[in-house]
Parts: sequence; C-alpha cells; structure tokens
Amino acid sequence: MTASTRVLAVAFVAVVGAFIGSTLLVQRSARVIEVDAAAISRDAAPSVQLVSDLRAEIRELQARVVRVVAGREPPDEVAQSRRKVDELLERAVSLPTDSNEAIMLGKLHSAIRAFDEVAERALEQARGGHVDEARETVRGELRQRGDAASAIAHELVLYNVQAAEQAAQRIEAARHQGNRFAWQLDALCVLIALLAAWLTFRAMRHMQRVHHERHELAQRKAEELEQFASRVAHDVLSPLSAVSLALAVAERNPSEAREAFSRARSSLSRVRRIVDGLLEFARAGARPELGARAEVRAVAAGLLDELGPFAAQRHAELRFDDVPEVAVACSSGVLLSLLGNLLRNGIKYLGSAEVREVSLRVRERRGRVTFEVEDTGPGVPPELGNRIFQPYIRGPNTGAPGIGLGLATVKRLVESHGGSLGVRAGSRGGALFWFELDEALPPSGIPYDEVRTVPPDLSPSHRSSQTGP
Repeated sequence: MTASTRVLAVAFVAVVGAFIGSTLLVQRSARVIEVDAAAISRDAAPSVQLVSDLRAEIRELQARVVRVVAGREPPDEVAQSRRKVDELLERAVSLPTDSNEAIMLGKLHSAIRAFDEVAERALEQARGGHVDEARETVRGELRQRGDAASAIAHELVLYNVQAAEQAAQRIEAARHQGNRFAWQLDALCVLIALLAAWLTFRAMRHMQRVHHERHELAQRKAEELEQFASRVAHDVLSPLSAVSLALAVAERNPSEAREAFSRARSSLSRVRRIVDGLLEFARAGARPELGARAEVRAVAAGLLDELGPFAAQRHAELRFDDVPEVAVACSSGVLLSLLGNLLRNGIKYLGSAEVREVSLRVRERRGRVTFEVEDTGPGVPPELGNRIFQPYIRGPNTGAPGIGLGLATVKRLVESHGGSLGVRAGSRGGALFWFELDEALPPSGIPYDEVRTVPPDLSPSHRSSQTGP
C-alpha cells in the first residue's frame, strides 16, 4: 500500500468519523433540547398556569365567603368555588415535580386546607346567627390564611417561571453549541475532502506517469528487440553465408575442399560462439542458486588450463597472482562465466601492445571477495565508461570477434548475485575490470578450513605458456 493510498484511506475514515460524530452530536443536542422542552411544556408552563389559577381562585373564595357572611350572596357559590380550588390543587399535585417543587406544593396544600377550615368556621358562625363573630373571623384569621396561601402560590409560580427560563437557556445553549460543532465538522469534512481530492489527483497523475513510463519502456524494449533481432540475424547469417560459399567452392573444386571445409568449420565455430553468447546472456538474468558456493582457487586453476592455449595463440601471457583459499556465494559455472568472459576479453583486446599480459588478482575484504582482471592493452575509452557493460557496446576500432554480449552477461550475473562491478584504467595503461561477490558461508557444522581444497599452485611464478611478441 502506497503512502497516498494510506492517506486516502485515513481521509475516508475521517470523513465517515466526522459524519458519525456530527450525527451523535446532533442526537445529543436533540436529547437535551427534548428533555428541557418537555420540562417546560409538561411541568413548568402547566404549573404556572394552574398555580396562578389556584391563587386567583383562593382570592375569589375569600371574597365569596365575605359576601356570604355579609348576606349578599347565597352559600352555594362558596361550595362551587371550594370545589374548583380542590380540582386545581389536585391537578397541580399530579404534574411532574422535582424535590423543591414537591415541598412547596405540600406547603401550599397545607395552607389551602387551613384557609378552607377558617372559611368553613366563618360560614358556620354566620349560619348560627353569630354574624359579628363571623365577620371578625373573616377580617382576621381568614384574610391571614388567604394571604399565606397566596404567597406560597406566588413563590411556586416564580419557581416554575425560573425553571422554565433555565430550561430555555439550556435549549439555546445546546442549539448554539450544536450549530458551532456542526460548522466545525463541516469545515473539517471540507478540508478532508479537499485533501482527498488532491491526493486522488496526485495518485491519478502518478498512475498516468507510471503508465507513460511503462509505455515508453515497452517501446524501448520493442526497439531493443528489433535491434537485437537485426544484430543476431546479421551476426548469424554472415558466417552462415561463408559456410555456404565454402561448400560451394568445395563442390566445384574438389582440390580445394580441405581448405574450404576448414573455413566452413571456422565459420560454424563463430556461429556456435554467437549462439552460446546469446544463451549465456539470456540465462544471466536468472535467480542465483540458493546455498551455492564456488571454490575460487579450483575455478581459477581450471581457467588457467582452459585459456592457456587461447592466450598462447595470441602471444599473450596469463598471470594469476596468489589466489587465496576462499569460496564465493555462487555456483562454479557462474564464476567460470564471470572470470572467463573478463579474461577472454582481456586477451582478445590486447591489440598491438608490445607487452601482452592479462592478470587476475583476488582479495578478501570484510566478508566480500574482490576480483580484478587487468590487461596491458589500449584500455576502455573514457567516453564509454560503465556503458561498456551494456549489450552490443564494443570499443572502437576493434577487429576482435564477438557481438558485445560478454560484459553485459558479466553485469547481469554479478548484479543478480547481489554484487557490484566496474571498470577503470589500470596501472599499466590498460583496462582493469573488477567485481565483488559475497564470501560463501561454510557448510553447516563443518569448519571452514576443512572444506577448502588445495588446487594446483597458482603463485605468481605459475604462468601460461607463451611465445613472445
């Protein structure tokens, strides 16, 4: 997963989280508003209305008792008013209340009962003919009880008004807080959306760039394949044409058959070298063999025997410095291919040098083994540099046989085994090719000294046969 993909995933999760968070916040605010609105509509407002009506009815009952005692009104009106007071008190008590409101309602209930008892006593006195006593009860005790009940009712009204105001304030605060958080979450969602859009744009640009690069790579590969096919066709058809010509000469002039067949064999040998070079180059991209090891001294000894005649034909000297007893992490065939390509190249490209020598040096260094192949030829032109390791790249003005795949094979083999390589000017004016490979671990449970073999002597005095230039 790329960094852009991870950020897009985080942005998506953040948007979803912001949406869920805003929903939860709205629900929480809605619950607060719902509770406070219910408190106002079901408790505070009805309580204010009922207690206000009850207070007014107490005053009305007091006035009717006064008129009945004075003989200006029939007693039936008082009974009707008392029933209305009882009804209003019962409805007020049945409303939802908190602890303070319940206490105040209890006080109001007691005050109304006391008021009603005084009113009943005044009426009894009036019915018994004690009008003066009744009037005195009304002026003194009834008025006092009525004022007390009215005061408690007034306090209860104020308490409910205050509770309604507080609930309204909480509703307003919840609404403002919900709006503020909603705007903040909306802004966060917008920012995240912009970030996601920018990342999506970048990802699309990156995909387009990758697609374009892959398209260009495919085109380059197609061009390289076309060049490869053209080069192979040319390099293979040329010696085959020579074979065909030699066979035609042998058919027409039997006396020249031996020489013609010799030329044909030489041309076929060149075709074999070309095909072998292509096959080796193709195989060079394979993965290294797991746990492979190659004894360097044994491989070097075999190469010295194999390349000695090849060097002698070109009046060259092969010089192998003292090769240490060490193993590298590759197969013996891979090491043979690496050293064989470099040594053959060194011999082939000596040109017209007076001193004709190709040297191999091997050194151990911090778990790696360094190989150096140095020749006394004209060297690699500076403008080529490491391009010399690319396929079909050859030095200028060379008539040596080959199609430019040897060094490319070396590069692919070394890099596929986790090594490194390069070329520089040697101390004797020629080219110095080098590469490094990891030193192989000894087999499990066997001391390293016991797995080393001692091949033939490869000291500086051991050289291939030569004929001087």
